[in-house]
Amino acid sequence: MKYSQRSYLRFKHLLGSLLLSSTLLAAQPLVLVSSEGPPHTINNDTHSGIDLDVTKAVLKRMGYEVKLLFVPLGRAQMMVKTADADLMAPIFQTKDSENFYISDTIVTYKPMVFSLKSAHLSPTSITDLRDYAVITFQGAPGYFGEEFKAMSKQADYVESAQMAVIPNLLSKGRFDFAVLDKYIFYYFYRLNNKERSVEGFKEHSLIPPVNASVAFKSATLRDAFNHELIRFKEEKHYQSIVKHYLGYIPF
Repeated sequence: MKYSQRSYLRFKHLLGSLLLSSTLLAAQPLVLVSSEGPPHTINNDTHSGIDLDVTKAVLKRMGYEVKLLFVPLGRAQMMVKTADADLMAPIFQTKDSENFYISDTIVTYKPMVFSLKSAHLSPTSITDLRDYAVITFQGAPGYFGEEFKAMSKQADYVESAQMAVIPNLLSKGRFDFAVLDKYIFYYFYRLNNKERSVEGFKEHSLIPPVNASVAFKSATLRDAFNHELIRFKEEKHYQSIVKHYLGYIPF
């Protein structure tokens, strides 16, 4: 009887320890790794950019807290694959691999050709830009394919290391066309005034959009995230996040 009572007390202590450990484990935030690139990803715990705010909001609805860590994107991928992080965003691949499970689309990047409405320009292909002055971000030909590379060698073509200056240079008529992600363009143009008019710009959709997702180390968590993401989008929360960074723009 004495032995049974001692065993019971040991079991009770062990069970309490296990419950405490599981509670502490559940309370630990998920580690989300990313690389800074406003307005999609911003190194700020509260307003972390469109991609990260969407990811955090969906996870919060699922009961998870998130700890952000900013590293180069290549390192971010490796941290998830080696279980040093729970998830990363954004990721632009669509196929799962070992310890690297891709979610449904969280944000669609929209590479866009912009001109001034007053210039009355109507290109129907990237090749049509070759006779004009074009400004874009550094390294753009590596993202946009062979037609863009060919155009960049023929046009009055400039790559800027500072994406923030591109919208204003176009607005002042220094260039005929600017090529930039739609959200990045409007973010920097409206950086200090979310009500600043964008009516003077014309958008030319000549480059295919690119879907951004989240990569998880756990397929189970990825599946649960996808389920909650559907509801999140249906309730129009995505639009309110975009509006926070860009003001109102047509989607």
